[in-house]
Amino acid sequence: MKNSAGIKRRSMKKAYIINLKYGIWENQLWLEADDNEVMQEKWEIAKAKLTDVATACQSSGDYFNKAIEHFSQYGFSRIQK
Repeated sequence: MKNSAGIKRRSMKKAYIINLKYGIWENQLWLEADDNEVMQEKWEIAKAKLTDVATACQSSGDYFNKAIEHFSQYGFSRIQK
C-alpha cells in the first residue's frame, strides 16, 4: 500500500483469537493478518464456516490442525504463543 507521497507503507498486523471447542476439549487459536476491513470481513466468513470444519474431523487434534488450515486459506497466519 502506498501513501499520498507514493512511499510504500507497511500494513499494520492485528491479532485474531478464536476459542475452539471439540467435545470436552478447548483451546485458543491465535492468528494474525493485516488490520483492514477486507480481513475483518474474511474473519467473519471464516468463523461462520468453521462449524463445517469441526463436523468433518475425527479428533480434537485433527480439528485444531484443520482449523489452522481453514483460516490460512483466508489469509490468516498462526501465532504460536
